[in-house]
Amino acid sequence: MARYALYFSPISNPAWLQAGNLWLGRDIRDMREGQQLRVTDVAPKVLHTLTRDARRYGFHATLKAPFRLAEGYQRADLEQALQTFCASRSTITIPAPQVSRMGQFLALRPQGDESQINALAMHSVREFDHLRAPLRPEELARRQQQQLSARQLRLLSHWGYPYTEEEFRFHLTLTDALDNTDSANAIYQAAVRHFALTEPLQIEGIALCYESEPGAPFILLQQFPFAAVREKSAALLSA
Repeated sequence: MARYALYFSPISNPAWLQAGNLWLGRDIRDMREGQQLRVTDVAPKVLHTLTRDARRYGFHATLKAPFRLAEGYQRADLEQALQTFCASRSTITIPAPQVSRMGQFLALRPQGDESQINALAMHSVREFDHLRAPLRPEELARRQQQQLSARQLRLLSHWGYPYTEEEFRFHLTLTDALDNTDSANAIYQAAVRHFALTEPLQIEGIALCYESEPGAPFILLQQFPFAAVREKSAALLSA
């Protein structure tokens, strides 16, 4: 069954979006795969394999993890709720994003005060939770097979996702697990060089994304801009 997700994707930051798309070999706005960056000392097939899951989700950071709509709700209800939610939000600048190791995988992480980002993520989790269908038994069992702490299991039961509240870590995923590959350091060094951008990375809206069936690529359905971004766009159009 289809799932929806609330992501940050740098649609309004072209340099970052292009860098992420080239790194993963796919644009989240398109189901098809595209050109992937060639990395020195790493065979293209190896990099392609080690970014398979990250590529399926697209270049993004999770605000509210994928969920099925609760009974009685439709996509239009989710879109209306997003419209209302984003109308009262302001742009957040992600401080000094850098390539970091997160356990076994690589991701872009903020380097500084994350309080605004964390607040946005928790508000996104809470405000849309009435639209989320409960996890099915098989979904819950699959999550419980992971190495989750007692606290993460409680969050999983409450929010349908274990990495919320104080367990949340904002990140844009760059690879799958690298622990069993000799290419890990070369991929890390290549990522550091590739994402050494000077442009600010800003959260200017929420991306509504969609998975048509289990295992299908997530695609961007619509970007819901924050209030200040909409006002700026309107001013430019009327100028």
